[in-house]
Amino acid sequence: MKKTITALMLVMLAGTSFAQKNVVSAYNLMKDGEFLNASEFIEKALDNPKATEKEKTWRYRGQIYLSIALDSALFAQKPNALALAKESYLKARELDGKGSYEREITLGLNNVRDHSLNTGVVEYNAGNYEKAASRFALSNEVAQEAFDSTFTLAIYNAALAYEKAGNIDQAINFYEKCAEVNYQVPGVYILIANLLKNAGREEDALTALRDAREKFPRDRGLILEELNIYLVNKEYDRAKDNLELAVEADPNNEVLHFSRGAVLDELGDDEGAEKSYLRAIELKPDYVDALYNLGALYFNTGAEKVNEANEIPPNKTKEYEAAMAKAKDYFAKAQPYFESALELSPDDQAIAQSLKNIYARTGQDEKVLLMSRILKGEFLIQECESLVEAAKTDCYCEKADKAKDVYLETGNATDLKHHQRLLEKCMEGK
Repeated sequence: MKKTITALMLVMLAGTSFAQKNVVSAYNLMKDGEFLNASEFIEKALDNPKATEKEKTWRYRGQIYLSIALDSALFAQKPNALALAKESYLKARELDGKGSYEREITLGLNNVRDHSLNTGVVEYNAGNYEKAASRFALSNEVAQEAFDSTFTLAIYNAALAYEKAGNIDQAINFYEKCAEVNYQVPGVYILIANLLKNAGREEDALTALRDAREKFPRDRGLILEELNIYLVNKEYDRAKDNLELAVEADPNNEVLHFSRGAVLDELGDDEGAEKSYLRAIELKPDYVDALYNLGALYFNTGAEKVNEANEIPPNKTKEYEAAMAKAKDYFAKAQPYFESALELSPDDQAIAQSLKNIYARTGQDEKVLLMSRILKGEFLIQECESLVEAAKTDCYCEKADKAKDVYLETGNATDLKHHQRLLEKCMEGK
């Protein structure tokens, strides 16, 4: 019996010695920069249960695979090196009961996290989006598992990469992680909704937007994104019901009033649309969209009155003149709203075109000429933006002089606004 026990002990000691020898060999090879060979020996060591119970086995393993990951040529041969390094350092920390190597292990984990992010960026820029996403995800895993924190940049990058790779479910998953820690909100909710919408999951997109609006009830982007889904599908009644509830809950939200006005406009409820636009403008006098839409509502009504007048028989002159007078009244009502919108957004050609039509219909020839100049681009800043250095400055200064001459002729506030903006650009260049 003693001989048998002795033999078993010799076998066990030999196994332990062999495992220890593999660990030592791995360490020495690592010190010599032979990282791939070192990895083979450290993996052999793990075949022995005794070696897996020692902190240094895992710490050396973490160092070996991190070193492989830091060498691009070696990393190409061992693409899972960072994941193995993370696993190893975490196991080493678990076995380091006294915390003797905490500083070294923490430094290793920090390096794994950061290098995962950096190599993710490299892969992303190379167009390897799925690989990039997995690296970004790994970077966040290290942050969570090692430091009990969320690496917000990593999860956002992972979402972007998964989206680029066409992995919609994972993209949504990581955008939702961003939302959970209030990173890039409320924008990420719109990204989630767009992904769902593009995947044909419109009801899920609407649910995501509604959830987001509970947290950000005044965010214009969320409101309009939800509205756009209804409008694209021409579900105006559904949009109206949704907005009625929203306005009731938040009566001083100008965006909601504007959105309701736009929906009622589509439903042909001119009176309701007018009230909503006016309320939006009351709450926010410089609301360009509301000013423009209200002007368009009056203008379109005026145009309808013109069409009605043209249907009147030629022998009914008084009826015709009365109908045309009503049309001009609506054009007159539209004019100040368009003019206010253009003053706030001087480069908007749609507004300029609308004003040109009004001026033409109401016999304001000088103002027709002014709008024609704007539409030709005489005062448009973006025309100069494509130029460089001195040429750009000269362009701004030339346009500023033209705008000044026009303002001196007309005394119009919009013309003054054009002159001031162009002059600012001119002086910046000089």
